[in-house]
Amino acid sequence: MIPFTSDSCDGGYFRIASLNPNMGEWSVSVKILNCWSVSRGTGRELNMILGDEHFTQIQAVVRDELIDNYLSRLIIDEWVSIKNFDVSRVNSILRPVPHRFKIVFRSDTLVQSINMCSSRTYFNLTEFVSILSGIVNPNICVDVVGKIVNVRELVFVPSVEHSQGGYFELYFGLRDTECIHLECRLTGDLAVEFYDLWKQRSRNTVICIIKFVKLELSQEHRWRCTNVTGSTRIMLNPDLSITDEMLCWNPENDQVPIITRKENVME
Repeated sequence: MIPFTSDSCDGGYFRIASLNPNMGEWSVSVKILNCWSVSRGTGRELNMILGDEHFTQIQAVVRDELIDNYLSRLIIDEWVSIKNFDVSRVNSILRPVPHRFKIVFRSDTLVQSINMCSSRTYFNLTEFVSILSGIVNPNICVDVVGKIVNVRELVFVPSVEHSQGGYFELYFGLRDTECIHLECRLTGDLAVEFYDLWKQRSRNTVICIIKFVKLELSQEHRWRCTNVTGSTRIMLNPDLSITDEMLCWNPENDQVPIITRKENVME
């Protein structure tokens, strides 16, 4: 059992870090960071990533039969209070955030909009050197940021396994302030969206933040990032201080350091 202390609760709301299946009457004040729909057999499931004032994030799930009851009140970047919900373990191998548990809506779950004057940004930015060294847990999604380099052509890959006869695929690189390059692979609609946005800005330096990406090994056994259908988000030259810092940075050289691969450390 996860211990409960007075530090677990702020102003009547519980901290996300304290949520666990051992209690049933929870209430949280959270910002909706992401929201997407997933097909489940003949139905669907609404997934969200929520963050509290302490920068802790958690996955939340709304079952098919309840989606219409809540969809209009679940708006990305808005703050809401959520009361009366269950907390269960995340059973999938890949987790969008490090939290081991997820919020599960019930028929009596209450969602209300709240006023929060907060400009907090929620990033789990991971160093490229850590990714390429293999010390980052590939079963937990991460966020990455870097200058866009080496964008290849958008291609359509035929596949009988896809309903549309195939999927779009795009490869490009990100370079961080240590001149380390990380290969990125996007597929599906996100590949098309990224390519179109990049083409509009390609004459200038473009800084890219990619949120909720998973890590995979390429055929060359080198770690790279790739999107998770529905959950991954891209931001090109967002109005953030980290964008300004990277735009002002001018490397003296563009050499790619040699990274020694290590075994992964699993959580």
